[in-house]
Amino acid sequence: MKSLIAFGLFLAVLLAGCAGPSASPQGKGRVVFTMADAAADMGAVSSVKVTVDKVSVHSESKGWVDVSTSPKTYDLLKLKASGENALLADVQLDNGTYQQMRLHISKVIVTDASGDHEAKLPSGEVKIVGGLTVEPNSTSTATFDFIADESLHVTGNGQYVMAPVIQVETRDDADVEVESDGNVQISGGKVKTNTKVGMDIKGNVGVGLGIPASANLTIDGGVIVIGPGASSGKGGPCRS
Repeated sequence: MKSLIAFGLFLAVLLAGCAGPSASPQGKGRVVFTMADAAADMGAVSSVKVTVDKVSVHSESKGWVDVSTSPKTYDLLKLKASGENALLADVQLDNGTYQQMRLHISKVIVTDASGDHEAKLPSGEVKIVGGLTVEPNSTSTATFDFIADESLHVTGNGQYVMAPVIQVETRDDADVEVESDGNVQISGGKVKTNTKVGMDIKGNVGVGLGIPASANLTIDGGVIVIGPGASSGKGGPCRS
């Protein structure tokens, strides 16, 4: 009896080894989510730190699925300077097509010559419509390339408003290398989604949305308000 048990354990180990370490679980594929930044010169702003609490994807059959619930903070201007894609999540997802992706942003800290300031967000939920296909034994990617100089605005009295403007790209069957420092190299594959979305003053996200560069912004009781006329003085987007 003992010899039969031992043989059974040996056979199980042998079969597991034949599957190979890179094989995806049955019915699943790999998806790598990354952050990047394509800002222009930000003038006096030296740091824009964005904390992402959660990343989710949505399909008609499964609803919303969380792919990451570990808060991570990214300095957008460091990403711009290095030209790197930073790892958001590297997960196995059920095969299929996901029509939406969602970032939950809890905090944005802006550093300028006078110190650190917490920026006001119209909404901490950035919901993006964009196709993401997951296939077995294949790697898909989703890159959220923030455009910080179009996203960040200053009110007339020097407070910051962050209304994310993001270039979103998804790829099927990509070649991906995740380095030990969290930098991600992406090449090859087929681009499925490549679109620029923005957030308006009410927190809506979509193509063509955003806060106008000339908007005269104020924050009244925690609510972002666009006043009459174009902004003046320190108002407007953060560009030099």
